[in-house]
Amino acid sequence: MECIHRIGEGCRMKGDFEVSISKIVTPFSFLKSHAHDYYEIYYLMSGERRLTIGNQGYALKKGALAFIPKNVAHKTMTASPPEHERLVIYFHDAYIGSAVSEQPDLLLPFSARSPVLELNQQEQAYAENLLLQMINEYSDENRKGRALFFKTLLTQLLLFAGRKLPCAQEDEVKPVNPSIREIVQHCNEHFRKPMTLSEIAGRFYLSPSYVSRLLKKHTGRSFPEYMNTLRIRESQRLLRESSLKMIEIADQVGYLNITHFNKNFKLITGMSPLQYKKMTLTMEQVTLKHKPEFLEKHRF
Repeated sequence: MECIHRIGEGCRMKGDFEVSISKIVTPFSFLKSHAHDYYEIYYLMSGERRLTIGNQGYALKKGALAFIPKNVAHKTMTASPPEHERLVIYFHDAYIGSAVSEQPDLLLPFSARSPVLELNQQEQAYAENLLLQMINEYSDENRKGRALFFKTLLTQLLLFAGRKLPCAQEDEVKPVNPSIREIVQHCNEHFRKPMTLSEIAGRFYLSPSYVSRLLKKHTGRSFPEYMNTLRIRESQRLLRESSLKMIEIADQVGYLNITHFNKNFKLITGMSPLQYKKMTLTMEQVTLKHKPEFLEKHRF
């Protein structure tokens, strides 16, 4: 399809659904807003970006999932640093119509108070698993049942976002306990090293049971679950961006046992590290790596 060979934003679709992926390493902003008669889902896999929908601006960071309604003007702009990798899905009403008939609020994310969801580590792993499967399906036009399977993945993503919306709105008004903020930050920075709940609790002069309750309340995960999620998210990045061996990746993210790494990877992502690696290779094949002259030509 034509859009896969272009920047992907603002172009017309030939079918009812399309995927556009790109890595951009040079500053690039659309000078004018554009609108189209189909829905757009924008996922930022890495880097930062600024998004404007209508008159509202949003700062996007890694793991942001944005839902852009049809016929609404929007544009993306450079953030600092400019390097980013994004995946965009486009689809028409006709493509998702039967699913909407069965689940009328399926398109709720496009009309929510905030069309941008900031996903936590676990949610990013889930969303990216769906998105990678979409890329895998989209890359082979001759695959049997391609459109139907893609639609089931899209439906899962929309349902996931719809269920996430009430949580996102509640989080906006709930103050965050300073202790949990510091605990989470420490985990995020030191997850590559061996770490126990007792050590974390002692560091912040809290009881292990209290720390466990805080983590469960504010992240939805127990301490082991949260640490495993951080480690698997980093291992996914290494699988995408490095040529390290599996045992080396396991060691770098804090697993002393490759069997334990494989087990947790599949538990969190739904696939083995090897399967994930193969899917990222498919993504690499269809990803656009735009040169400055290309971006300038398609700027509008």
